[in-house]
Amino acid sequence: MNCRCWLFSILLLFFTALPAQAKIYATPILADADLLLETSPEKALEITERYLNQRRLSVPADNSRVHVNEETDHSVRTPLSTINALQIKARAQSLLNAQSDAIHTINQAEALAVENAFSYTLLETQLIHAEILWHGMSDASSAAARLDKIDQVIAGDEKLQRSEQIKILQYQLLMLRADMESTLGDERVAEKMYIRAKRDLSELDAPKEEINFLLNHGRHYLRHQHYDLALDRLLSGYWLAQETDDHGKMAIANLELATLYDERKVFDKALEHATQAGEFFEHFNRTIPLARTLALIASIYEQQGRYNLALVHYFNALDQENQLRLPTRSAKLRLSIARVYLKLYNYPKTEQYLHHARQLAQESDDEITQIQTQLLQGQLELAEEKTEQAISTIQAALLAASRLPKAQPALQMQGETSLSAAFEKQKDYYNALLSQRRYEQLYASLQENQVKSNAEVFRQQQRMMARALQLEELERQQFSQEKALYQQKNMTTVLLFGLLLALLVLWYRHRAARRWRERLTLLRDEFYTHPRSGLRNLRMLNARLSSSLQQSSAHFEQWHLGEIINEPLSDRLRFALFEVPLLKHVYLEHGYQQGLELERQFGDYLKAQICEPARLYHFSDAMFLYIEPNSRLESAPQQLADSIRQLVDSFMNERQLDSRVRIGMAEYPFLPRACTAINDQELLDILLMATHAARQISKTETGSQWVHLSAIEAAPAASFAGENIRRACILAMDKGLVRVQTSSHQEYDWHRHL
Repeated sequence: MNCRCWLFSILLLFFTALPAQAKIYATPILADADLLLETSPEKALEITERYLNQRRLSVPADNSRVHVNEETDHSVRTPLSTINALQIKARAQSLLNAQSDAIHTINQAEALAVENAFSYTLLETQLIHAEILWHGMSDASSAAARLDKIDQVIAGDEKLQRSEQIKILQYQLLMLRADMESTLGDERVAEKMYIRAKRDLSELDAPKEEINFLLNHGRHYLRHQHYDLALDRLLSGYWLAQETDDHGKMAIANLELATLYDERKVFDKALEHATQAGEFFEHFNRTIPLARTLALIASIYEQQGRYNLALVHYFNALDQENQLRLPTRSAKLRLSIARVYLKLYNYPKTEQYLHHARQLAQESDDEITQIQTQLLQGQLELAEEKTEQAISTIQAALLAASRLPKAQPALQMQGETSLSAAFEKQKDYYNALLSQRRYEQLYASLQENQVKSNAEVFRQQQRMMARALQLEELERQQFSQEKALYQQKNMTTVLLFGLLLALLVLWYRHRAARRWRERLTLLRDEFYTHPRSGLRNLRMLNARLSSSLQQSSAHFEQWHLGEIINEPLSDRLRFALFEVPLLKHVYLEHGYQQGLELERQFGDYLKAQICEPARLYHFSDAMFLYIEPNSRLESAPQQLADSIRQLVDSFMNERQLDSRVRIGMAEYPFLPRACTAINDQELLDILLMATHAARQISKTETGSQWVHLSAIEAAPAASFAGENIRRACILAMDKGLVRVQTSSHQEYDWHRHL
């Protein structure tokens, strides 16, 4: 395919795939074949066969991609494209009346869909199978079984129900069921299905499906002789097809409109539409609809009394039917030819075609056509003055008509008319009158149905008039509202201008406020961060803050009541205040820049080593406060002291610096039986006292030292009441209420340092 053809095919595929529910093919060749189904099924069949023969089946590595990728390799075809080609081929074979070949092809498509686990494509293929069974073979039971199977699969798969593609499939399934019910005579059930289908169609963006709905709904009304409703639907479908330039649908609409006008005896309009449809079908060599169109034109000429033209078109239709090899249709055409010859008083030809029609009807087991041949045989015998034989034949036909599962009033009326004429010719006026009365009863029944249909049409016209009156009232209201809107136009313009100015002012103020807020945030971050180590500090611990600043302080997790101790009645914390002596002398020994760099590195190191929920604060120049949840209630204080000492050693030893630390430790609550007796500042004072003791011990002993203070379980809160928490702790030590643990084996004199 050259570049121009490829470009044309791609554009054609794009415009035909604009609606969301339109079927998208992986290759433009199949899209072209699908478009040719309505106009030239022979070419569609040829394209798909060439596609299947010239390309080899190749299973892709990723089956999910075949839905969206275009086939760039023209020597292979994917499983999905193969199924699509088989679907088009089966539909083309069905349109060409090769029903057995169509069934064989669609079975291949179903097998391939099952093999590749294409769930949606399998349901789509089964729906096409049901359409072939119904439209091509009139096998209602098998088609209904297929549709029931599709419904069961959809109902049992929730993932499939959520798919967007399944909506168009369910709509097509509902339309096929409605057509089956309508054809089989259940008018009420079919009408309910068409109403549901119309509601579902409103949710789909599918103009082609809308045309199909209008034509099928109109055909349903025409089938049940609701002519006014059928005219509305068929004309709407015709004009919509003309707007979308769909010539295939226009031809079908013309054929249905011609049938409608023929039944309403408007022969000039019927002939006009039938001629337009016949020209299209003849141009594209559509044999089946062309034969039906020619038979319809011949019937119109017959009713107009133009028997020679009728015979010409009947014979042309018969030639088309002989190509299709449809005995039922051929029998009806021969019966029509025999009827025309009877009107032309050519009795031998009438007998000849009547005999052929009877044989074909018996071969196809077409009871209605057999009864029609009997009635025409009786009319022929009546014309040949064989009155007794004609009465017997007509009565036999009427008896057979009465035994049909579905009443055929038209056949019975025709038979009663012929029987009345035969009795009247025999001068048996009593039986002739009885036949005439039976005819009138049948006619009255038909008229009653027609009145009901007219009543429904009248109700629809009434609703349309009511809508028109409502539309006029709405137009008057619209005019008054437009006048009111015009009067408010200037006021609205002024208000909008004022609103614009207000928005500009607000935008300017918002930008300024955001800039100041960013600066305030930066200042707060700097204020609550130690300037040298970069750790959080306790700068705001003793300040008396307003509520707003307290909230800000809490936001940055500063240590004050309600932050470090979040829930005093339930939190259990372990505190360690440790001093790194090196930081006091580093600036003197190494200079300001090196000391500053070392302290910053030490702060970054500690931040990296401390993990939440533990916290670390830079308390003063060389002192740090470490807090962690007291999950190790039974653990010795030495474990925490060793952890801190190892933390400092790993940093200092790497730089060959003095790694000694002095550690003071305590728990919160300090008094187990009175959680809130000692507040945060008093607890900090206890830690400072313990750290001071560790410093004094380090003066007499080498290495890192630690001191841990803890109140015993039975220590009363009253022992620690007072303004001097240090004095209270030392007195409690004397009474044995406070337990002292230390890294030194020497006794420490607490009173000397009080």
